[in-house]
Amino acid sequence: MDRAVVTTPPSNEGFEQQDMPPRARRSRLRLDRTLEQLAGPLAGALLTGVLAADTGLPLEAGLIAFVTLLTAGTIAGRRSSVAALLPFMDRAARAAGPLVGVVVLAVAEATTGLLGLSPLGLVAVAVVAVTFTILGAVLAERLPAGDHHRQRVALIGSARAADSLQRELTSVGPGRYVIVGRISPPGEEAGELAEEVRTLGPLDALGELASRHRIDLLLMTGEVPRLAVFDEISRSCLHLPIRLQELTGFYEGLFGHVPVAEINASWFQYIIHPSYRSGAPAAKRALDLFLCLLIAVATLPLLAVFALIIRYDGGPAFFRQLRIGEGGVPFSILKLRTMHVGASNEWASADDARVTALGRMLRRTHLDELPQILNVLRGDMSIVGPRPEQPEFVEKLEQTVPFYSRRHLIKPGITGWAQVRCGYAGSELGSAWKVSHDLYYLKHRSFRLDLLILGETLRAALVTHEFAVDPGRVYYVLRDEPEAPEGPPVAPPIELEASAERGT
Repeated sequence: MDRAVVTTPPSNEGFEQQDMPPRARRSRLRLDRTLEQLAGPLAGALLTGVLAADTGLPLEAGLIAFVTLLTAGTIAGRRSSVAALLPFMDRAARAAGPLVGVVVLAVAEATTGLLGLSPLGLVAVAVVAVTFTILGAVLAERLPAGDHHRQRVALIGSARAADSLQRELTSVGPGRYVIVGRISPPGEEAGELAEEVRTLGPLDALGELASRHRIDLLLMTGEVPRLAVFDEISRSCLHLPIRLQELTGFYEGLFGHVPVAEINASWFQYIIHPSYRSGAPAAKRALDLFLCLLIAVATLPLLAVFALIIRYDGGPAFFRQLRIGEGGVPFSILKLRTMHVGASNEWASADDARVTALGRMLRRTHLDELPQILNVLRGDMSIVGPRPEQPEFVEKLEQTVPFYSRRHLIKPGITGWAQVRCGYAGSELGSAWKVSHDLYYLKHRSFRLDLLILGETLRAALVTHEFAVDPGRVYYVLRDEPEAPEGPPVAPPIELEASAERGT
């Protein structure tokens, strides 16, 4: 994933000597990306040359392997912006290029025999090429980034918006963006609180500020008059190598979620655009049915064993709970029971004593969700979509979380963008954090995105803890209040749920 860094900019004195010009930085960035792509092809080519030594053409074989692997990596291994937001699928996308290249080499070997590689040798080349491709990418991410990697960003808007953006950029880690400062909107009064991001100057001095601070990208918030920004850019910035982007689009592209506190009703205009497909395509329903049948065949014996063990506890094996589905229509969701019989009706915590030993394992691995394939077959749910919530919490969240009800525009799912990116919600703040991801999925959903989410779900089921996200420690635009001062440890996050069984 493209990462971001927030640092305190140096003083303007000697500024021209410390930074590359924007065009030189872009050229250097392209060079670094090219070098990043060479690790896998070089390693695969060297191994091919060693294995082809008996043919007497090691140099030629290595050169053919290098060109093939590099070309395949350039074409098939291109990273999409969405896959870059998913750790597992990002690595899988990087591996696609070398694997395609080895397939091409296998076809060439089968038809010409020029390389002299055995099937086992081709497998070895594939393993080495994939391994070094991923290691090269990881190393490039871990190395300290120079200024040539970073776009210099200024935000046009309030100190609150700039500080919130800075916190989330910091939480992502070092990468290709650095916040230079913010441009104050017209009519802004001096604030009383200290700002984390310094103010560079007013909007009517934008051209001079952009030139002095070598700004590459301007981010425009919804709280600034758009026409005033466009007028000032057309007056003083058209001759500069500078770009303008909406803050919401920046969040969606870099973070994979929507800054709910930043948007208003106009953000949903894409839903009534002629190109927007409101209904689910037939391919999505076909994928749901195929996966349900596949999962049923693979897990039915395991599900039967779990049901018998839970039944031995003295209560029912399955648990039904009312949830809100597409269009706000309630339906009954089916799950394996994970709590003791007669558990009290209250919210659950990470170390809830009401959860049985087997239930804790089922929750951690998400196997308690397996019976929901019946909900998918009935059409109440999809495999991929926002998690359905209970009616009593929906009513409460609709009053506190902006645009919460919009997630009901599509069918809920067993897994989804918010699930693989956030884990479970642990509070109203956690639910707001998930809604910002649900709105992203609502806007960007596609068959390809569903496949990426399904692939990432495998990682989430294996390595993500049940209460993986503590929204109180995640900084994003939804956070209006300043960070709490240091003090005693806060209580573990609680999870929104009722009826003595887990919610989303």
